[in-house]
Amino acid sequence: MSRRRGGLVGRKAELASIVADRRAAGLTVVSGLPGSGKSALLDEVRRTLAASDAPVLSVSFPAERPEWDLFGFQPVLAAIREQYEQFETDSRLPESLERVGGSCTEEAYADPWSRFCLLHAMSTLFTRLETTAPVTVLLDGADHLPDPALAVAPIHRAGHTVIASCRTPPPGRSSPFRGTHCRTIELGTLSPDDSTALLRRAAGARVAPALARAVQHALGPLWGHPAAMLSTVRGLRRDERLEVVDGLVHLRDEEDPISVPDGHPFSDLIEGFGEVGKRLVALAASPPGVLLDEVRHLEDGDQEGKEAGRAADTLIRAGLLGSAPDGRIRCRVPGIGSSMVHSGHDARRLHRRVAEGMLGSGKVNGPHRQPLAGHIAAAGGEMPPNADHVGVLRSAECALTADSAERTAHLHAIWWHARRTADRAESQTELFRHLVRTADYPRLETFTHEALAGEPGAGERAELAVAAVLAAVHLGRPVSVPVRDMLVSDEATVGFADRWFAGRPIVPEDVELSLLPIWRQVSFAAPAPGRRCRLPEDELAEACAVRDLVPLFRAVLGRDYQTPHAGPLAAHHRARTAHAKGLWAEVLDAVEELEAHPTVDVLVREHTRLLAAEACAKQGEAGRAAGWLATVPANGGLPLLRAWVEVGALHEAGEDQDAFQLGWRALRTHRDSGDELGASRLFLRLARLVHRDVSRYDEVVEAAEKWFARKGTARSSTLPAAVRTLVSGEAGTTSTERVLAELGQVPTEPRRENASATAAAGPGGREPLSETELGILALVRTGRTNRQIARAVRISEKTVEKHLTRLFVKAGCQTRYGLATSKLGRHSDVIGA
Repeated sequence: MSRRRGGLVGRKAELASIVADRRAAGLTVVSGLPGSGKSALLDEVRRTLAASDAPVLSVSFPAERPEWDLFGFQPVLAAIREQYEQFETDSRLPESLERVGGSCTEEAYADPWSRFCLLHAMSTLFTRLETTAPVTVLLDGADHLPDPALAVAPIHRAGHTVIASCRTPPPGRSSPFRGTHCRTIELGTLSPDDSTALLRRAAGARVAPALARAVQHALGPLWGHPAAMLSTVRGLRRDERLEVVDGLVHLRDEEDPISVPDGHPFSDLIEGFGEVGKRLVALAASPPGVLLDEVRHLEDGDQEGKEAGRAADTLIRAGLLGSAPDGRIRCRVPGIGSSMVHSGHDARRLHRRVAEGMLGSGKVNGPHRQPLAGHIAAAGGEMPPNADHVGVLRSAECALTADSAERTAHLHAIWWHARRTADRAESQTELFRHLVRTADYPRLETFTHEALAGEPGAGERAELAVAAVLAAVHLGRPVSVPVRDMLVSDEATVGFADRWFAGRPIVPEDVELSLLPIWRQVSFAAPAPGRRCRLPEDELAEACAVRDLVPLFRAVLGRDYQTPHAGPLAAHHRARTAHAKGLWAEVLDAVEELEAHPTVDVLVREHTRLLAAEACAKQGEAGRAAGWLATVPANGGLPLLRAWVEVGALHEAGEDQDAFQLGWRALRTHRDSGDELGASRLFLRLARLVHRDVSRYDEVVEAAEKWFARKGTARSSTLPAAVRTLVSGEAGTTSTERVLAELGQVPTEPRRENASATAAAGPGGREPLSETELGILALVRTGRTNRQIARAVRISEKTVEKHLTRLFVKAGCQTRYGLATSKLGRHSDVIGA
C-alpha cells in the first residue's frame, strides 16, 4: 500500500470507519490478500490517533519468529518497552514487564499451568499499561501466530481496543479468529480513481494513457492491488522501460509485454507447484491457452499429470487462472505469465512440448484436431518445418475469425511449415496481406526479417521490400542496414521509406509508383493506378500538407489497408481525427503519445503540437495552450496554422479585436508561405470575427481572393466563396456548412446526448457560442456548481467564472437562473471555426 505524507492513496473510507468505531465492542480485524495495504492502513491509524493524543501501542508480528512463542508475547513486550514513554502507566508496570518477560520461555509454554499463568500475567500487565484512558493496540500480521485469538484475549480483557490485521484465508480455510466476536474490514482492490492515483504516485509524474492501459492489462484483476502495482512499476524502472517526456511518463518498447514481479498474492501458490506450476501459468498466458486434459504433458517423464491437474484446479480456485466456455484455461493476469517467460519458460517451447505429446499419443483427429493445430501454430518456429502439419493448420485456420490474432499465428505457422514446398510464395503473400489488414506492423517487421533470411525468390523479395517499407514507416524505425543489404535490387521501393524519414513531401503518386505495383499482386482489393478509393481530393491534399500518411495509404492501397492502432503514424492520424470531431481530450492523449516517439519529423511535431494548443484553448486552459504554442517556432513549416491557433485562443478568451489584428498581421508577414492549409483556416476564422464589421468586409474578402488566386489549387475556387459567405453573416446556411465540411476546414463538433447541447444560438447578430460555452451552459441547466462544471469540462473554476460572465452578457441576464431559463443555446448557432 502506498504511503504519503498526510494520508494514504485510497482506503480513506476504511480508515475513517476504524478510527470512528474503534471503541465498538469486540475485536476489529483488517483482512486482505498479501500486499493489499493492511500494514499501511494500520500505520495510518496509528498516525491519526497519535495526532489526536490518543494512546496507541503498535505491535508487528514478523513471519520469522520462535515457534515456541505461541502467543507472540515477545514482540508485544518489545513494543511496550520501545514505546514506554508514550503511556501514563501504573508504577507497577516495570514489575509486570519483568514477570511476563521471565515467564515467556520455551519451557513455560511447554507446561499447561505455566501457559495459563503467562496469560494471566499478560492480562495484569495490560491493566497497568494506561491509567488515564484505554489504549488502542494495533497487531500487524496476527495471522503469523498459531492461535492469534489467544494473543488478543488478555489485551481485550484489560479493556483496551484491539485492531488486528491478517491475511484473507485461502479457499477452504477458516479465519484465524473464527469463534471470536469481531467485525471484519476486508481490503479489496482500490477504486479506479485510487488505482490511477497510485500508479501516478509510483511513477513520480503524470502517466501517459498508453502506459496506464498497458499496466492495467498486465495486472488484470490485480489492477488496484497496491503491492502488485508498486512492484510492477519498480520492475519497469529497474529495467529502464520508463521515460519522461515533457513531464509525462511513457513506456519504452511498447511491443514488449509488462511483467509482474514476485510478491503478488499468487506467488506462493505458483512456487508450491514448482516447475509444473510455472509452466502451466506461462502456457495459460499465451493466446491459445491450454485444455485441462493437455496439462499432463507439462510434467516430466511418464507421470500421469496428477500434479499438473492439481495445480490447475488450485490456481483456478485462487482466481489466477480462468476456465473459458470452450474449456480452455487462460491466465487472468497476463503480466504473471510474462514474468514466467522472462524467467526462462518460453511459451513456444511449451506449446511444442504439448503438440509433440499429443502427436506421440495419437490425439490428432476428431475433437483433438483443432487444439493440436493451435499448439502447432503457437509453437511457431520452435517446431521443425514439417509439410504434414500444413493440412491440420489449414483446416483449423478456416474456422477462425478473419482478423483474429489466433489466425495470424496459424497463417505464420502455415508459411513456416510450407517454406520448403511450392506453396511457400502463396503462403507468404497471404500472411503479408493479413498482417496489413490487421495493422500488426511489429509482427510484419519480424516476419520480414525472418522471411529474408530464408533466401526468397525475386518475386517474394519484392513483396518483402514493400512489407519492410510499410513496417518501417508505421513503426517510425528506418529500414535496418541488414534488411537493406538483402533488398539491393528493390531500391526504388525502399526509397519511399528514405524519402519519408528525410522529411521530403509525400503525395499519392509516390505511393502509386513505389508500393502499388507490388501491392496489387498481394491484394485483390487494391485499386488500379490512378483510380483511388473514394476520398475527397481536398482531404488527401490536407493529409499531404501535414504528412498524415494514413489517408494516402487508404486511398491508394485500397480496403485491405486498415487504419493502424499503434505507432507514430497511428497517433498522428488519431490526433487529426479527434480534432475534426472536437474530441479535445483524445487530441491531447494522441499528441502526448506522439511526443514519446523519437523519430517523428519536424513538420508532424509542429502540426500535432498546434492541435494540442487548439484543444487546450477550446477547453479554456490558456496556460497549457500557450505552453504548446511556445514549442512551435513562429517561422516554422506551418506559420499560418500557428496564427490560426493563436487567433482561436484569443477568441476563446474574449479578445476578438486582438485576435483579428494578430491574424491579419500573420497574413501580411507570411504572404509568400506555402502553408495553404493554415491560410484557409485563418481566413475562415477571421471571417467569422468580422462578419458584423462592414468596414472590413471588402478587405477580408479581397485578401482571400488574392491569396488563393496565386495558388491555383482546388481550394482557390471554393475558399473565397466560403469566406465571402461567412463575412456576410450567412454562415448558418446549409450550403456553406456543406462546403466547409467538404473542405475539412471546420472541426465537427462532438455529438451530444441532449438536444440543448447541440450547436445553438439566439437571434441574428448574437455572437456565436464556443464549444466550451455550450458545455457550461448545458451543465448550468442541470444545476451543477462551478466546481462540478470545472471537473466535467476539465478547466479551472476561475475559467468557469470567466465563461459565465460572458454567457450572462450574451443572454442579457445577471443570475444563473436567468441563464438557465434563457433562450441562449436553444436554437441554431454556429460555433466559431
